[in-house]
Amino acid sequence: MGTKEKVAKILTKTARVLPGIGSYQDKESVRESDKRLRDRISTELAHGMETLERLKTEISRKGSLSFLKELDDISTHMDKLSRTIRYASRGYAGVFAQNQVDEKALSDLFEFDLSIKDDIGGLGSLVSKISGNKADIDPTLLEEVREFLLKIEKKMSNRENLL
Repeated sequence: MGTKEKVAKILTKTARVLPGIGSYQDKESVRESDKRLRDRISTELAHGMETLERLKTEISRKGSLSFLKELDDISTHMDKLSRTIRYASRGYAGVFAQNQVDEKALSDLFEFDLSIKDDIGGLGSLVSKISGNKADIDPTLLEEVREFLLKIEKKMSNRENLL
C-alpha cells in the first residue's frame, strides 16, 4: 500500500470519530454501491439493445421488413428504461431537509434495485430467444418483451416511494 493510500485510510478512520461523519460515510458507501448496480443494469439493457439492432440489420439485409418497426419500438423502450434506471435518484437529502434519508431506506433502495437486476436478467433471456430464431420471429415473444418492459417501468415508477 502506497503512502497516499495509508494517509487516506488514516484520515477516513479519524473522520469517523467526528459525530455524523461515520453515518455519512456509511450512507455514501451504500449510495455508491447502488449507483454501480444501476450502471450494471443499464449496461445489460444496452447489450439487449445491441442484440436487437444486430437482428434488425440481419433481417433487413434479407429483404424482409416485417417486425422492424416492432423491434425498433422495443429497442427505443429499452433505451428509455436504461436511462431511467441509470439516472434514478441516489437518495440524497439536504442537511436541513425535513425528511432525512436513513441507512435503512438506502438499504431498501439497494435491495429494490437488485430485484430490478433480476428482472432484467429475465428480459435478457427473452431477447436471446427472439434473436435465436432469425428466420421466423415469434410475435408472441415480442409482445412478451413489451409487457416485461412495461412491468419493469411500472416497478421503477414506484421506486421513489421507498425514499
